Amino acid sequence: MKIEILAIGRNDEILETLLRIINKNENWNASGSLTDEEAIRIFDNANPAIVLLSNGIDAGSENKLRNYFSSRNPCVIIIQHYGGGSGLLKNEILQALDAKTMQKEEKLLS
Repeated sequence: MKIEILAIGRNDEILETLLRIINKNENWNASGSLTDEEAIRIFDNANPAIVLLSNGIDAGSENKLRNYFSSRNPCVIIIQHYGGGSGLLKNEILQALDAKTMQKEEKLLS
């Protein structure tokens, strides 16, 4: 089963690049959004494990989206991605998934 990832940004070209990079991984499936409204609709339909916040999102929109996603799914992983290439993006996603796995294991042990 693929990990669903929602990428949100305000620059169409950058968003398309992010989607292409993410979807190269056979274990990941990414959807993208340029607007808050579309992001919320995709989130509600796809229930992604990860939300990737990219460039151009103002503080008000970011706070609104973070609050909405966290209230709907407290386990969702939200990553702020500032750019830096495909290797960095892949590592950010993998580190976030590893951290989430460690949290689950710690809860089981306690």
